[in-house]
Amino acid sequence: MRGFRDNSAKNWARFALKAGLLLTDSKLWASIGEQLRERASDASDAARDRYEDAADRISDARDALQGRNAWVTPTVNFLGGVGIGVALGMLFAPVSGEEARSALRDKVVDIKDKVSDMTGSSGLRSATGTD
Repeated sequence: MRGFRDNSAKNWARFALKAGLLLTDSKLWASIGEQLRERASDASDAARDRYEDAADRISDARDALQGRNAWVTPTVNFLGGVGIGVALGMLFAPVSGEEARSALRDKVVDIKDKVSDMTGSSGLRSATGTD
């Protein structure tokens, strides 16, 4: 039993010396410090990104509650431009008014059919409960 204690004490002494060498190694501490700085930087970046995302969402919600939407003005401008383009096209068309209206009506019917085909084939009509 005595031999086991001596061996155990010797192993503990070796362990303590190795631990002391590791704890006093400057390269080890520099590596640990670098890893800690990188992780702190990563955590800081993640927190900053989440804060900016939350701030953007709050700003968007505030604008929506106050009636200021970012998509309204461009949409109105686009639709106005389309209307002006159609009106100018009809004014300067080399065909009579009745022919122009007929052609326009045919185009609108074609677009309507394409849209209804797309919604019918994708199952959107059955999802709303109207068949």
